[in-house]
Amino acid sequence: MAAPSGGWNGVGTSLWAALLLGAVALSPAEAVSEPTTVAFDVRPGGVVHSFSHNVGPGDKYTCMFTYASQGGTNEQWQMSLGTSEDHQHFTCTIWR
Repeated sequence: MAAPSGGWNGVGTSLWAALLLGAVALSPAEAVSEPTTVAFDVRPGGVVHSFSHNVGPGDKYTCMFTYASQGGTNEQWQMSLGTSEDHQHFTCTIWR
């Protein structure tokens, strides 16, 4: 017959795991500033075009989208940019 454990080994490990999981869930991974969204027209014709926008303090970061669109008509697309609170990282998302 196995001897009973001290009771804290299994419970203590589970408690620490739950506390760690709770701390990770409550802490933000990295806070991001409110994103800026700008619209631009994607022009057809198969010719290479670019659209860019700056973000961050002193326009520190530039997001540039280069494309060649074939057929269709002008479509309005969106570029969303945001920076982390410490302005060390940025995100750029292109969508329509």
